[in-house]
Amino acid sequence: MPPKPEVIRRQLSVHLARTCNLYCEYCQAPPDGGCQGRAEIKAAIKKGGYTAVSLEGGGEPTTAPDLFEWIAFLKSCGIKSFMLSTNAVALADPALARRLRFIHSFIVNFPACDERTYKKVTRSVKFPLALKGLENLRALGLAGRVRLFHIISAHNYTRLPAFADWVAKSYPEAGFVNFIFMRNVGRAASSRENLLPTYTRAMPRLKIALAKLKLKGIKCVIQNTPLCVLGSFRGFSFELQRWRRGDPVLPHNAAPKAKLPACAKCRLEPACCGARPDYLAVHGSRELSAQDLDPASIKPEAF
Repeated sequence: MPPKPEVIRRQLSVHLARTCNLYCEYCQAPPDGGCQGRAEIKAAIKKGGYTAVSLEGGGEPTTAPDLFEWIAFLKSCGIKSFMLSTNAVALADPALARRLRFIHSFIVNFPACDERTYKKVTRSVKFPLALKGLENLRALGLAGRVRLFHIISAHNYTRLPAFADWVAKSYPEAGFVNFIFMRNVGRAASSRENLLPTYTRAMPRLKIALAKLKLKGIKCVIQNTPLCVLGSFRGFSFELQRWRRGDPVLPHNAAPKAKLPACAKCRLEPACCGARPDYLAVHGSRELSAQDLDPASIKPEAF
């Protein structure tokens, strides 16, 4: 089995997908039929001195008919490491999975461990194909390069402990599990149904899921969730991990933190995702509170 690669901290996001093979209800960047131009990407690589890229955003990269032309182009620009953000559906084709075995890490959006919830969240019947995609990566010895991204929404938060059990039983070799509280933007913001659960409702089940994975020795984190609501589980915070290693706490495409009196007085603020504007617009700020705790005193979980 190939060794697990080291985490690459600096990479350029490349949006080459024009469409998607799913229709996820919470998609924050639905495809619009366009993609970035090669001249633009080449200039960005040169200006930033990048040697790694993340193939993501605006759809499913594996649906791009010129995927391998793009990869060849990026390699000609000096790119040596690739991260692929995918739903794994197309990877059900073993030939495609084999051609992509050079990928440094596979960020696999996997919103459910059962077919019923998967169908509800993705509005598709492709759960068996997604499972097959994961199995094909395992058959190639690449399971350790898989990062399972589980976006928390109103339709799956009650199943968080079950998802942790499924990972431990069915895909324990995964590099880690990244739980992400969904953002109420993009397709979700225009939904007639409120897809964003409150922290209060999701937190008990999330904590059980994190504990289950920790007990099984599987690395896991929670993203887009303020430190004040995590309590004794703050060590699982993805943003805390980024702060500890000196990286920007928020990703480049995230909205700035909302300015709240509680956050201004909170000692955890520098290491926290903060109050998210999209969340406040739906549920308000009553769940957030200032904490008199040095973030450096928080013991991080294995990551």
